[in-house]
Amino acid sequence: MNETAKKMPTDTTPFDDLGLTVACREPLSHHSWLGVGGEAKYFCEPVDIEALARLVVRAQECQIPLRVIGGGSNILIPTRGFSGVVVRLSAPAFCAIEVNRPSVVAGAGAKLVHVVSAAVQAGLSGLETLVGIPGTIGGALVGNAGGHGGDIGERVREVTVMLPNGKTEVRQGGQLAFQSQWSNLDDATIIGCRLELDEENAESLTKRMQRLWIVERSEQPSGTRTVALMFKDPHGTSAESLIAQSGAKDLHVGGATVYAAHANYVVASVSCSSDDVHALIEMVRSKVRDRLGVELTPQIEVW
Repeated sequence: MNETAKKMPTDTTPFDDLGLTVACREPLSHHSWLGVGGEAKYFCEPVDIEALARLVVRAQECQIPLRVIGGGSNILIPTRGFSGVVVRLSAPAFCAIEVNRPSVVAGAGAKLVHVVSAAVQAGLSGLETLVGIPGTIGGALVGNAGGHGGDIGERVREVTVMLPNGKTEVRQGGQLAFQSQWSNLDDATIIGCRLELDEENAESLTKRMQRLWIVERSEQPSGTRTVALMFKDPHGTSAESLIAQSGAKDLHVGGATVYAAHANYVVASVSCSSDDVHALIEMVRSKVRDRLGVELTPQIEVW
């Protein structure tokens, strides 16, 4: 047999005996809103809860770091990548949306915009303020996504999670804590939730959602998807105004620039790396701290 006819060795993973499809060296830039970032050592999209449980348990047994990625709109993966397993809950089993008046039950992988639309069409209010926020329900719960006049945590009644031992549990009441752009749900893998909403006329609700959508879009950079919100708003002011006051809205590092018209957004060009974005965020943060004495908290999560 000549050299060209020899079969290349196949990748092996610690998950090969579990009946899962696990990719190696998956480019996470394909799953990031900014389109930057290195590779995941392992990457898996489980087909159902049982498959997810097998993956979670094996990762725990082998002490392999595990992270769940949703829409990738508020994360920054380093250029060096992630040395563990990245899970994406994109299968139908994790993306279902069920209206059960006055509640909506949604899987963690369901897109937030789809859940908002389903609620509005059913004449259920309480989520329309979240219109225009990208990502999935799982990510929205972890970061307590908020819009004009409310956040998702105000409507959450139950959250189903998977623990590192593969068991599922339903958390409710005092087991759930939500604050501004924060929740206590980062210790487990979110599977789904139940949101309790209010009855309202679907037609008037749709019109209100459309107005909110226009306002939301006017406050975001247009014409590009490769943008991300950099910082959380401090109490009593906005990160955007602080960035402008500090003179940081004209900063850039490599292919990463501050979007001058909406200064709390970073824009990644085609040549940008995640290291450029990280360096720019820290530069802006430093300038606001030195000029105004305010410590900004990053909105974007650096892995």
